Amino acid sequence: MRRTITTVTALVAAVGLAACSPETESETATEDTATVEETTEAAEEAATSDDAAMTSEGASAGMDDPVCEEFFMGQGQPLAERAGTTRDLLETGDPLDPVSYSELSLLQSRIDMLGEEASADQAGLLERVNAPFTEVVDAVVADNARMEEEITIPEVDVTDSAAAQDELEAACAG
Repeated sequence: MRRTITTVTALVAAVGLAACSPETESETATEDTATVEETTEAAEEAATSDDAAMTSEGASAGMDDPVCEEFFMGQGQPLAERAGTTRDLLETGDPLDPVSYSELSLLQSRIDMLGEEASADQAGLLERVNAPFTEVVDAVVADNARMEEEITIPEVDVTDSAAAQDELEAACAG
């Protein structure tokens, strides 16, 4: 019995050492370096294009209002960008997975909280931006479908949400 355990242990060690040969390490290191360089270049390009887009859309650094700043230039991916992506997702009508639904629910909650800090005009626009997200969240909660593998979402109209976002952007820029 001891011989079998010793033999198995020796074989596992040999396979482990073979997997860590210098050739494998250098290939992995080269691949990792290339991936890091590509990711860095993509991030720099995205930052440059985001800066240009923000300036061309009028959402420049002159946006002093905290609500506008949070919505259009917040940390990470701004709420405005996330709202646009989520509207595109809702337009497809495809079922959501639990992670996508969680992201939609979080976006809806964050826009609601931002609306509480906003002026009356901004709050009205944020409510319109958030309307399709709220409709989907309410429907999913009513169906108790939050944790299903595929979450069927109702068909929602997102055109007013997009128009409200454009109006909010114009108000923040002007």
